[in-house]
Amino acid sequence: MIINRYLFKEIALSFSATLLVLTLIIVGNTFVRLLADASTGDLPADLVGSLLWFGSLKQLIRLVPVALLIGMMLAFSRLYRDSEMAALRAAGVAPRHFYRAIFSFVLPLSLLLAALVLFVSPWLEQRSLDLRREINERPEAAGIPAGEFVTSGSASNNYTALAESIDPSHTIMERFFIRVQDDAKEVLIWARSAVLFIDSGSGERVLQIRDGYRYETDPLQGGMTVVKFAEHGLRIPLRNYTGNSNLGSIPSQTLFQAPDLPSQAELQWRVAVILSAPLLAMVAFPLSYTAPRQGRYSKIAVAILLYALYANLLATVKGMIERGDFPAFPGLWPIHLAMLGLSFWLLRKYYGKPA
Repeated sequence: MIINRYLFKEIALSFSATLLVLTLIIVGNTFVRLLADASTGDLPADLVGSLLWFGSLKQLIRLVPVALLIGMMLAFSRLYRDSEMAALRAAGVAPRHFYRAIFSFVLPLSLLLAALVLFVSPWLEQRSLDLRREINERPEAAGIPAGEFVTSGSASNNYTALAESIDPSHTIMERFFIRVQDDAKEVLIWARSAVLFIDSGSGERVLQIRDGYRYETDPLQGGMTVVKFAEHGLRIPLRNYTGNSNLGSIPSQTLFQAPDLPSQAELQWRVAVILSAPLLAMVAFPLSYTAPRQGRYSKIAVAILLYALYANLLATVKGMIERGDFPAFPGLWPIHLAMLGLSFWLLRKYYGKPA
């Protein structure tokens, strides 16, 4: 029990330190990217904090397995450097005792990771999509800043818009003017307010204009038609917009019931993230074996390359399943079995047959 507690402590400390470093890297990179978008006007400054929070958490969940792998490699490498591993093995501590301590830490972590991947991660993805949708529904994202004329399009098909002011909620444009030129047809609209939103069916931006006048010229007969309206909708291509369809935001319960290949691939990907934690822990112990006079960190680079190969194989096969180039069964399972087989092979290579 003393050895189990000692090994548990070493693994937990190394894992926590590695996860903290990865967290700082992720948060820093995400913040720099969001800050660059905010400085160019593509992202409202008041939403940087929310996007940073949701984006960092979403990425951090997926990096728990690699943090576990590196943390365990660091912990066991230190034991080899200080000759503690040799002393433990001389005292009769077999690999099964090490795995008992390892999985006393890894199994609760895997259960927590399963809850995060299956339930929290889709919620984080949906919240990020909601924030992006809110950004795209703001006038600033459509290229209509307050108090400035905005013109876009070609010589025959173009528009010019002006919003004198935008309310504090960044949704309502007050005293709104727009001129739309479509070949020989010209339309002028002035209104007290306008709201921009995304059509859920077509994914296009729609201007909902309220309490105003529409002036339309007739190129054939001449003259102008004036219409007073209480509410008027107008579709114009303010900027390219892509819909918010993302499998990562679909709840896991829904994916279990979906028969299509993309849904099955996404479900297997989530299961793969969960399984990667115990599988990488299985590999980390024999892979950390260090011969006398061998460098302490000599195997960590190998572990990172192994994880990169493992993750890339999973991502590649997931894409093939989505396209129908690979069957949903066995799907990603052969890759997991290969990783499990590698752990047994390394264990037998460095520690021999189990007693």
